[in-house]
Amino acid sequence: MSSLPVRRTGCLVCGAEIVYLPIAERSICALCGDERESTAHCATGHYVCDACHSGSAKDVIERFCTRTLLTDPVQIAEGLMHHPALKMHGPEHHFLVPATLLAAYANASGVPERKEAWIGEARRRSDPIGGGFCGIQGACGAGIGSGIFVALATGSSPLKGAERGLANRMTAEALDVISHTEGARCCKRDSLLALLTAVRFAREHLGVDLGARGPACDFNALNAECIEQDCPFYPHGGASTG
Repeated sequence: MSSLPVRRTGCLVCGAEIVYLPIAERSICALCGDERESTAHCATGHYVCDACHSGSAKDVIERFCTRTLLTDPVQIAEGLMHHPALKMHGPEHHFLVPATLLAAYANASGVPERKEAWIGEARRRSDPIGGGFCGIQGACGAGIGSGIFVALATGSSPLKGAERGLANRMTAEALDVISHTEGARCCKRDSLLALLTAVRFAREHLGVDLGARGPACDFNALNAECIEQDCPFYPHGGASTG
C-alpha cells in the first residue's frame, strides 16, 4: 500500500469519482487484495470492498496487515493512516504499531502463515491500552505496541527471561525516543517514532532488516497540537531514517 492522500469523499484510494457499472465484474480490492464481484469502482479503476469501506479502524488494520506482502512496516502504516476509519488521534494506533511490524516481520522472515494468529493476538493484547495513556499513565500506547511486537515475535512470556527482557527493552527504547520530542499528543508522530525504533531494534536484536525511512508528514494541518519544525516528520524539517 502506498501513501494515500487524505480524502473526505470519492475513492478512498485516490479521491476520484465513483463509477457504477451496469453489470458486476470481478474486482480486486485496492486495500486488502480480496477479489469479489462489484458494480462500483472509481474513475481511475480502484475498487474498495465493503469490509474495507465500512469496517472499524482496527478491522481495517487487521484485514490489511494479514494480507499484505510488504516488508516495510512504515510503508504499511503510512497507507493505513490515510484510511478514513483511522482518526488523527486514537487508540487504534496502539494496534497499528504491532500489527504493521508483525506483518512486515513475518513476510521478511519467510513465515507469512503466522501473520493471522500473531496479528489477532496483537489486537487482543493492545485492546486494553486506552486513549490518553501517553499523558495519563506515562506510557504511550504506540511504544507499548512495539513491545507487543517483540513479545510475539520472540515467543516471550513472564517465565522466559531473555525474551521478556527483549520485549521490555523494546518498549523502553520506543518510549525514550517518543519522550524526547517533548510535544503534545500526535498519534501519527509517535507511531512512526515507535516503528522506526522497532525497525532498528529488529535489525540489531532479531536479525531481520525491515528497512524503513520516516516519511514527510501530511497530517500537520489536521493536528491542532502539531509541533511543526520540532517534529522530525514535519514536511519542511526532513524525515527520519530507520
